[in-house]
Amino acid sequence: MFRPMPLLVAAALALVALGGYDILRGTPESAAPAPVAAAPAPLELTAAQTPLGEVVTSAGASLYRFDKDTAKPAKSNCVGQCATTWPPVLATDGVPQLAGIEPGAVGIAVRADGTRQVTLAGWPLYRYAGDTAPGELKGEGVGGVWHAVAPNGKPAVAVSKAAKQAADPSDAPSPSAADSTGSGGAPASEPAQPAPAPTPAPSDDGNTGSYGY
Repeated sequence: MFRPMPLLVAAALALVALGGYDILRGTPESAAPAPVAAAPAPLELTAAQTPLGEVVTSAGASLYRFDKDTAKPAKSNCVGQCATTWPPVLATDGVPQLAGIEPGAVGIAVRADGTRQVTLAGWPLYRYAGDTAPGELKGEGVGGVWHAVAPNGKPAVAVSKAAKQAADPSDAPSPSAADSTGSGGAPASEPAQPAPAPTPAPSDDGNTGSYGY
């Protein structure tokens, strides 16, 4: 007597091998699609007003520059533990989104590990691990060599101070007392009158002198 069971079992196993088969429901199983990796968000650099003046930020985080780096050529000297405390701002694919920053001022410096660090006017940019909330500026002045960076790549504090002095000349140092008075203590605006020239003595031949001219 013919028994077809082994053939049915073999066919079921073949279906499973070819793409999956739900034995209970009798329908092929559809494989779950593999997740697609999201593209990295484009870099965002924004000039923001802060108590220190205008500072460049990225996604709300204040950015800094390191005085021991070089801008010409653009080179980072912050590696190892330094780069843990001061994470470098790395470039992402796509055109960066800029607000208040000249596109020509933004560039790339290749770090020692081969990663690409964003630069501003040649200066590599960093975040500070001590800034835990948007807008914080705890990294300003650390060690005397770390500074929040202005949109032109210079230290933001220096740029703000120069702008205030240009807008209000009264902030400039006042002239010294020696500059405001004459040699005899009289105000410089009232020059001393010259002393009258002495009357020349008559010469032997009756002619007046010429005062040496």
